[in-house]
Amino acid sequence: MNLTRTEPASNKFWASLPLWLLCFIAISPSLGTAVAAIGRLLLYLMALVVFIWRIKAQSAVNKVDPRQTISVVILVTCIYMAMSVCWSQVDVASAMISWSRHARLLTIPILYYLLRDSSKAHVVLKAFIYAQVFVVMSSWLLVFGIRAPWVTALYAGDTYAVFGSYLEQSISQAVLVALLWHQRNTVFGERGKYLALGTAAATLVLTLGFLPGRSGHLVALGLISVACVHEIPKRYKWTAVLVPFLALAIIGAASSNFRGRMMQISSDITAYTRDSNANTSSGERIVYWQTSFKAIAERPLFGFGAGSWNHEYHRLEGGRAIAGSLNVDNPHQLFLLWAVDAGLVGVALLCAVLLSLWLYAGKLGIADALSLQAIVAALVISGMFNSMIYGIGMGDFFCVALGILASMPALTINSQLQEGCRDV
Repeated sequence: MNLTRTEPASNKFWASLPLWLLCFIAISPSLGTAVAAIGRLLLYLMALVVFIWRIKAQSAVNKVDPRQTISVVILVTCIYMAMSVCWSQVDVASAMISWSRHARLLTIPILYYLLRDSSKAHVVLKAFIYAQVFVVMSSWLLVFGIRAPWVTALYAGDTYAVFGSYLEQSISQAVLVALLWHQRNTVFGERGKYLALGTAAATLVLTLGFLPGRSGHLVALGLISVACVHEIPKRYKWTAVLVPFLALAIIGAASSNFRGRMMQISSDITAYTRDSNANTSSGERIVYWQTSFKAIAERPLFGFGAGSWNHEYHRLEGGRAIAGSLNVDNPHQLFLLWAVDAGLVGVALLCAVLLSLWLYAGKLGIADALSLQAIVAALVISGMFNSMIYGIGMGDFFCVALGILASMPALTINSQLQEGCRDV
């Protein structure tokens, strides 16, 4: 008599449900701001349920998590930003809303808290990448004059954006190129290496040749340079200083779109310095940044509190600023936003978060390590021209990507030696 009990199909479904939910959370930043918000809400609810369940089922063995430093730094950063509400220049409700946007960083530890199974982490990473590939395919359809029914972006026919803005999509596509390159041996299966490389090339051509997002162009240039530096043999590492310039020359020669958008920056800056014309994208940014530095000089250490940037912009530039810019709630620069809201203490904590993620990458396998460092590098580059993390679209994109890659398990010393041998 066979006494083996067959597990009911319903039990298998509920056992796999968290993975499906995590895959949905992974793809949500690629499908527009509304879906991204739903994904984040599900993530927080799921974390609460799992946290309560694990407290009840906690074993006596206390295992040190190698990501403990990341968790502590992010928690301290979010607590400090919450404390800044006490000295904010805006009402408490507005300050708390602003804090919740800064605290999107909590997505990172929540994700790797939930993704403790390395096999599941790679499945969720693939879901994240596949969602971006879907966006790229939809964008290529727009290039060929075919508008798919799911395209919701404004001016999609002119900018080739699918769900969000062309600025956001150009940045996410530049990140996708790096992920496809570093994960090329696994993302489409063991025999899918050339499919990954072909998809990366098609994404790069789309980003540099058609999308007008200059921030995405610069992120692509930066990530290409970083990837090339890694591929240079050790004895020729001294040539790494030439890589960004060579990449810039090649991309500039190959893409008239890239060349034209870079020249537009130069003309905008010239118009601002010569005629004080701030009615351009670059001109507005210069005004935001100059105003931010004025505010930082007044309260350099602790800042004006969460949500205060727009209040200080009105106070310092209200009589001279372009009317349309008075509703802007950030300076289009991540580190200046944190400096005004939370002072140099806040900026130091933000940099500590990024550094802890970068250092943790050194404990991962080669592909996952380079992928995580590419995301951090992309966040820093794009953060120089936009307030990443603060926005619902790109904020969720970066935090979800960082959380997934930080969930990859740290290798033992022996495993790291084997990885290094394979890399050589």
